[in-house]
Amino acid sequence: MCQILDKLEIIIVDDGSTDNTAPIIKQISDKRIRYIYKKNGGVSSARNLGIVTCRGDYIAFLDDDDVMPEVYLQTMVHHLDEKKEYGIAFPLFINAYSNGRKKDGFGFECYTSGNLTRFFFDRIPQMPSAIVCRKSILNDFYFDEQLKESEDSDFFLRISTRTKFLFVPGITLIRRITPGSLNCLVRTRFSENWLRILERFYFHLGGDQFIPFRLAKIKIARQYYRIAKEHYKKKHRKAAIFLFKRAIIYAPLNLSYYRGLLKALLLGKGNDGLCDWQMPKPLKRPKSTINRLPDKQDEYRILEKSLNA
Repeated sequence: MCQILDKLEIIIVDDGSTDNTAPIIKQISDKRIRYIYKKNGGVSSARNLGIVTCRGDYIAFLDDDDVMPEVYLQTMVHHLDEKKEYGIAFPLFINAYSNGRKKDGFGFECYTSGNLTRFFFDRIPQMPSAIVCRKSILNDFYFDEQLKESEDSDFFLRISTRTKFLFVPGITLIRRITPGSLNCLVRTRFSENWLRILERFYFHLGGDQFIPFRLAKIKIARQYYRIAKEHYKKKHRKAAIFLFKRAIIYAPLNLSYYRGLLKALLLGKGNDGLCDWQMPKPLKRPKSTINRLPDKQDEYRILEKSLNA
C-alpha cells in the first residue's frame, strides 16, 4: 500500500507474539515506525496502548487481517479536514475470503453519515478496523479490556455518543477472512456479550438519552429471544428458560416469548447439554483507563527504546 501523508507515524504494538515480529521490524529502515512490545493482554489493550502513545492529530487502527488501498489515509484525512463537524470517517469495505470470494462487509443501507447511535443500537456495528478518527475525541476514551468478544462493536456504540460519523465513498478497505485470522474465529459467546453491552449502554452509560425506552425494551427483548431459541435448538434447557424469561420481562405482551418458554420447560432435564449454564455476569462500567495506562507510558517507552536499539 502507498500512503503519501506528509507526516505519518506507524505504531506497531506487539501483543506478546511468539513469532519473529521484532527481528522483522528491526530490518525495516524507516524512522516513522515505532515498535512496542507488551505482554499479551488482548486486542483492546494493544489498541489502548496505541491510543496513549500516538502523537498525531488522527488515529487509524489497522488489524493485521486488513489491507488499506493506496492513498487511503490521505483521502480520509482530507475529508475530515474539510468537514470539521465529523469526528470519525469510514469507507466502503469488503470481506475477501481465502477461496477468492468477496462480499460486502456492511450492507449498502449502512453506508451513511451523521449521528449513528440509534442505528448502532439496533444493529451490531461491524465497522472496519481502519476507521480514521480525530485523536481529540478519544480523550479519556478507550476500548473496554474486560471484553474478549465484540469489543470493537462496544467501542463504536459508545463513541457514537461523542461524535458524528462520516461515510467516505469511492474508496474501499479490504478485510481478509482467512483460516486462523481474528475475523474468522468462532465467537461462541458473542451474542451474550452483545446483549450485556446493550443493557449496560442503555441503563448505565447514558444510552437512554439517545434511545427511546420503548425501542430499547423491544431490541433487548428480541436479543434475549433470539439467543434463547439458539439454546433451545441445542437442548440447553436451563439457558433457554432463563433467556425466555428475560425476554418476557422486557416485553410481557409478546405471546411468542411465552410459547418459547413453555417449549423450553418441556425439554427433558436429562437432555440438557448445558445444565450448569449461567448468563455471563453484568458488565462493569468501563474504567477510566486514562488513570492506568499513562502510568505505564515510561515503561512502554523503555521497552520501545530497547527493542529499537
